[in-house]
Amino acid sequence: MSHADFMRTTTGIICGLQSLNTYLDQKSSGVNTPAATANLFGNIFNGLARNEVAYEMARWGNPTGNIINMYTGYGNPTSNAAGTLGLMTACTPWMFFNNPLCYSGMGWGTMPYGYGGWGMGGFWC
Repeated sequence: MSHADFMRTTTGIICGLQSLNTYLDQKSSGVNTPAATANLFGNIFNGLARNEVAYEMARWGNPTGNIINMYTGYGNPTSNAAGTLGLMTACTPWMFFNNPLCYSGMGWGTMPYGYGGWGMGGFWC
């Protein structure tokens, strides 16, 4: 098992546990069951989506996604917003222009300009 696979599995478990903890806190605070359940699934899906982005980045040697997820946490609206915004900032087209490791595992390497044009630091004219 590679480091990226290990981090993907571990952070998936952490995401589920922290989301479940938030669900239990909401239920004990009097939030109705449908709303708490919707929040639970929203937190889990957000965390797993963030983990997939971090996994693809780590698979290609860029640990930034795992670092962002480690510091922002999972399972509540604040963590979801900070983690998603952090990953969007770390994995933007501007980063791609300068560092193809961000997108290379997600299909961008097969684009017409792939590594030869944009990915090597600039446009070819």
